[in-house]
Amino acid sequence: MGLIIKLPILIILGLIIISLAEGMYYMAKDDGARDKTRVVKALTIRITLSLILFALLILGTFFGMIQPHGM
Repeated sequence: MGLIIKLPILIILGLIIISLAEGMYYMAKDDGARDKTRVVKALTIRITLSLILFALLILGTFFGMIQPHGM
């Protein structure tokens, strides 16, 4: 049952990293001649994916698929 929730979490984490790298590339190397909002779009995608990840973690904990560790 743990793989059902862990695999989407890992996929979303990978997509977040790709989106962050894409935004960094657009900010550093692109002159913005084609589309001046590409950095904003890439970072908006990253924020949306982060919210989805947060919701998955909350739902996984709520339904008992993810067990939190005690300190």
